[in-house]
Amino acid sequence: EWLYISSSVLVPLLIACIPFITKSYGLAGAWCYIRNWKDDCATEKYTVGIAEQFALFYAPIMLCLVANTVSVFVMAVVMVRRAYLRVGPESQALLAERD
Repeated sequence: EWLYISSSVLVPLLIACIPFITKSYGLAGAWCYIRNWKDDCATEKYTVGIAEQFALFYAPIMLCLVANTVSVFVMAVVMVRRAYLRVGPESQALLAERD
């Protein structure tokens, strides 16, 4: 239990502290987030901020998306195999006798 609690507190805290350490928080369009531009000027891109956005936000989301897709696929395969194994020759013979 302590592992779940500590990981649910420490991981988001670490993710939130990284932009503070690199001083990347600021205006990012219509809201405040990790900056996209240097010195609030929309002509110069802030590559550190863009890299942090991808590393701290988009990469974990994509990782969760891939993990969920794989788990759904594995569950579907397991369910189909279990359903197929239950409807074997014996079950088919019983169904044929009923008809």
